[in-house]
Amino acid sequence: MFSRRHGHAHTDHGLSRREWLRVGGLGCLGLSLPGLWQPSVRAAQTAAASSFGKAKSCILLFMTGGQPQHETFDPKPDAPLEIRGEFGSIPTKVPGLHLSELLPHTAQVTDRLAIIRSMTTDNNSHATSGYWMLTGYQHPSKAESEPVSPSDWPSIASVVGTLKPSERSPLSSIILPEPIFNNPHIPWPGQNGGFMGSTWHPHVLECDPTAARVHIDGMTPVADVSELRLSERVGLLQQLDQHFREVAHSPAITDVDRMQQKAFDLLHSSASRAAFELDREPASTRDRYGRHKFGQSALLARRLIEAGVRLVQVNWPREPGDTTAGNPVWDTHQKNAQRLRDVLCPQFDRTFATLIDDLHARGLLDETLVVVMG
Repeated sequence: MFSRRHGHAHTDHGLSRREWLRVGGLGCLGLSLPGLWQPSVRAAQTAAASSFGKAKSCILLFMTGGQPQHETFDPKPDAPLEIRGEFGSIPTKVPGLHLSELLPHTAQVTDRLAIIRSMTTDNNSHATSGYWMLTGYQHPSKAESEPVSPSDWPSIASVVGTLKPSERSPLSSIILPEPIFNNPHIPWPGQNGGFMGSTWHPHVLECDPTAARVHIDGMTPVADVSELRLSERVGLLQQLDQHFREVAHSPAITDVDRMQQKAFDLLHSSASRAAFELDREPASTRDRYGRHKFGQSALLARRLIEAGVRLVQVNWPREPGDTTAGNPVWDTHQKNAQRLRDVLCPQFDRTFATLIDDLHARGLLDETLVVVMG
């Protein structure tokens, strides 16, 4: 369980907690960004690998807007009222550990969680602090909205998808059900391949998983095109592309070719396509996850991990009309208590606990790192 806040306390090795988490988080999948390859960090990565070595996949739950810690995972029951808020705390399965009373289901799975409460940052911007969480690097600005730049560091989703390709699926890294943006509709930096180029971009699959049948643009072959005809078309396109590349050498053209190949590989993979067929799940399972976008996205993430995807990032979804609201997603500047009590915490609590239980029951929890941040 990671929160959106970073600490600067240093270890005996001279590394901050943020560095240890960054090395460990990537090291759990056998990865490292170029900036991590320094002698001091190599030692930390070796140490991290000993405790994170079992993880083969990751589900990243991004709580856009930021969960209020004192009303979720760090209730501070002994603090003054103006600090602890109006909600009480409840005991959990771990003796001495309390969570907010708004998370009763999560309280029953705390024996399978690692809750970090010691992280902080002096950056109050959602977009640029989110960039820090998604890339592992501070943004040069602390402005609330910064445009996406080709000089951005690549996100963890792009690093995993490129450097740790799946052995069982053409999809290695997926973001769903939508990208992250500020009001009115300003995309956050740090969600793509950044300075590594478009080849590193993760698959962003915008979808509504609450629908009876989940539709993903480009995922469904044309009805009258057989597998053989599709393969023949791919071959013809490759011949034309090869001729074009011989005439005009360009890295951008190479990137397009690779992305086209990924798309065709996906169309050919019946297992990957089947992972999106949520209607195959029992109605009772879909009910336990919650019949809302976040719940069904988490269920979809579990199915994709089972199909071989390395990393699935589930962004907390927007609600209709909230681009003009004063309390969108977890950014509850208005009606905070009401939003937490009636909408946000009930959805998160039920879905998160169900996901942990489901992964455990299927024998996937030891090999799947589930991270909550935002």
